[in-house]
Amino acid sequence: MNEELIKHYRDWIDTLDRELIYLLARRFDYVKEIWKIKKEVWVDNPLDAARWQKVLENIRKEAKNKWVSEELIEKIWNEIHKEALIIEK
Repeated sequence: MNEELIKHYRDWIDTLDRELIYLLARRFDYVKEIWKIKKEVWVDNPLDAARWQKVLENIRKEAKNKWVSEELIEKIWNEIHKEALIIEK
């Protein structure tokens, strides 16, 4: 019984992992679209510092509300942001 229950939960974790990857791919698709628009108006620097600070505020708040480590979430989002900046160059 316990082994079946563990397998059940692990299957859900695997499903969530796939969903996270799908969501990241969608997020990066939007990043690409935003960069196309920025390039049309001759924006040289993809970084919008004010926007990034707002994103960090929002994810910290959301993490705290969901009892998820704010430090962990910030580390993850910083990596996502680094990748987004690479995409926008």
